[in-house]
Amino acid sequence: MPAILILCVLVHVVMVVHLLHRHRKGGWLLLVLMLPGAGTLLYLLLIAWDSLLRWAGVPEPSAREQRQLADPERELHHRRASLALSDNLINRLALALACLKHGRHGESAELFASLDAGECHDDPLVLLGLARSQFGLEKFQAAKQSLDRLMAANPSFRSETGHLLYARSLEALGEVQNALHEYQVLTSYSQIPEAHCRYALLLTNLGRPGEAKALYQSLLRALRRAPRQYARLNHQWIVLAEREIAALAA
Repeated sequence: MPAILILCVLVHVVMVVHLLHRHRKGGWLLLVLMLPGAGTLLYLLLIAWDSLLRWAGVPEPSAREQRQLADPERELHHRRASLALSDNLINRLALALACLKHGRHGESAELFASLDAGECHDDPLVLLGLARSQFGLEKFQAAKQSLDRLMAANPSFRSETGHLLYARSLEALGEVQNALHEYQVLTSYSQIPEAHCRYALLLTNLGRPGEAKALYQSLLRALRRAPRQYARLNHQWIVLAEREIAALAA
């Protein structure tokens, strides 16, 4: 019996040291200290879960990602403060990109438009950011016009993201045949799962289910061979492809 008690005390001490080493203070530390038995058991389960995630290839969130989860708009606050302190090209571009990332399309559109009106006129990355913002605001004609300007001013610029956005803008404007052509060209060289899924969805809507099903099946085969992390990042498109294949088979 004393040996078991000594073992329990040692495990408890090890868990406290582990908590301090991993910087998991606050709630977990208080739980382990106040409830040595139950708290230690729960923390052991947490460690086991972390180990399982690492074995499955799920990366542990970095300190930066953990801060972002705790305060989703932390980056926006930081970028706005930097711009207020020094209104320059770098800070305006950084805030525009942060707004776009966080879905603040109205603000990002204004920032990209101001950059385009100034020293970044016709810059491809600025015009692409402007088009993405306009698309997010459902201003599809404006998004298409921005992308047309981008291609006219920068004929050698290549962007799979921009090409996908152009095809989606055409589709949203009802220019179905033009959109179909752009999707076909895009999927001939791009492996972006979203592009293949949107092309297949359009084919289904046009009454071409056989071609759509073949696209979905090809995409799923490619994703099964892809690194696990890449497949996980594109989980929503895997689910969509599997659902659409099942629907087409019904």
